Amino acid sequence: MASGFADLVLTGGRVLTLDEDFTVASAVAVAGDRITAVGTDASVGKFIGPRTRVIGLDGRAVLPGINDAHLHLAMFGESALTVDLTAVDSVAALRRTLEDATAGPADGQWLIGEGWREAGIAEFRTGEAVPHRSLLDPVTGERPALLHHVSRHSILVNTVALHLAGIDRDTPDPVGGHIVRDAAGEPTGLLLESAGVLVSGHVPPRPEQQRLDAIVSAMRTLNSLGVTSVTDPIVRPELLRDYLTLHRQGRMTVRVNALLHWDWPSPSTSLAGITTALRYAGVSTGLGDRWLRIGGVKLFADGVPSHRTAWVNQPYPDGSCGHLVGPGADDRERYTELLDIIETVHRHRLQVQVHVTGERAADAVIDGIARAQEADPWPDARHALIHGTLLSREAPARLAEHGIGVITSSLMKSHSGASMAPVIGPDRWARAFPAGELLTAGVLVADSSDAPVTYPDWRRGLATFVGAAPHPLAEVAVEHRLTREQAIRLWTTAGARLEHAEHLKGSIGVGKLADLVVLEQDPMSVPDTALRTLRPVLTLVGGRTVFDTEGSPSAR
Repeated sequence: MASGFADLVLTGGRVLTLDEDFTVASAVAVAGDRITAVGTDASVGKFIGPRTRVIGLDGRAVLPGINDAHLHLAMFGESALTVDLTAVDSVAALRRTLEDATAGPADGQWLIGEGWREAGIAEFRTGEAVPHRSLLDPVTGERPALLHHVSRHSILVNTVALHLAGIDRDTPDPVGGHIVRDAAGEPTGLLLESAGVLVSGHVPPRPEQQRLDAIVSAMRTLNSLGVTSVTDPIVRPELLRDYLTLHRQGRMTVRVNALLHWDWPSPSTSLAGITTALRYAGVSTGLGDRWLRIGGVKLFADGVPSHRTAWVNQPYPDGSCGHLVGPGADDRERYTELLDIIETVHRHRLQVQVHVTGERAADAVIDGIARAQEADPWPDARHALIHGTLLSREAPARLAEHGIGVITSSLMKSHSGASMAPVIGPDRWARAFPAGELLTAGVLVADSSDAPVTYPDWRRGLATFVGAAPHPLAEVAVEHRLTREQAIRLWTTAGARLEHAEHLKGSIGVGKLADLVVLEQDPMSVPDTALRTLRPVLTLVGGRTVFDTEGSPSAR
């Protein structure tokens, strides 16, 4: 802004700065990729010059760009290229959908589906049928078929795929996984956790250009929702290369905080494997720039309650309690391995974010982070639990004591209730993702969509946590509901802080990146139920327009 004038000024609106005092301004000025002034129309107006683009907001609201703290960006993009099974509600509908499917994901041979769930398919829900390859075989023929469960913690495959992978009754379960078998000992085609790798490893990778275009398409979808930053929690070396390619090509419209992972689609990481990976990686948290940075390492402690693979204290209906997904002959060995892995990552000065859904797994990870910090203090590590679906009564205080954050999954409250409640009980499900309790305890909490597990609509998350859930099983107890300010911070300032980037983004202030979203309505004044329909009309990333609707504010 050598001339002293701004490139862009937004004026006449409700600018929710999300600063410490939750100041509401009416105007904001942008020069280059930074915010240069925030205040009243009069105070910001002096930055308007002959070449300044001026947008009259007419009372519309402005928020910092939305920061989704846990979103599988590349997976979300590629999910649009697969067979959509999210609306399939019966075995007959499943078969019709597969029968109508044509193009494969890579070489035209494989049939890949995405998003089925037991609770959504009537026969699975009532027990008339179970997920089994015999349901797929008649309509998939000689094509190998692989259907991702909505949780991404299991796959259902047909007989052709099993044979191609060499899986039969004598194939042993891999570490951290389970090959589901029928009464006769034959594989059913349902593969839980790391067992899915036995088949998915045979699916050819997509061509590079198709992968890149899918990521860019996903970014544009996110921009239309006002999302400007994400943490991608499973970034393998191949995906990091794709992100670097997009960065070099100038095609990124969403900032990516990458969590490194070397084992996916297996959730099982070994101490030997992570030690070797980190020896050669040569990275630490913060490496990168404002568009693409290394955030840390993603680990898995357990699976998911719907599959009875989350490690819990209170047994599931079948009497099991799940277990940790890492190597080890028993719970004690797996626990020790997990703690050693956490300490190894911590010593490399890489932030640790760990998937936990069972309260026993969460307690184990807290133990591991506390031990690592005691042995080698890193006061500003900002390690975090991902999901924190079920937590023990003692967990919030321990999390606060050790400076451990939690990335909740508010959208799962409505998406997953029908699957979770029958397995863990409605009372325990009602206490899932306890953001309010965590905030009261002083824990840093950010919220997320976990797309493509859910559609990345942060507005639905706001509504859920303030008490306007779109589904009865997503209700939050009155005493644990959030204020609107708290809920908005979970999608803006909190995500930035977890990334060690609060000096750059997450709020609207002078010197911050000009990542902004203009909403048709003010989220602080609409009825609770209207939060789900807040309408983004303009999204800026670094001052550049990445989304604009025909109904956007007038400009001159």
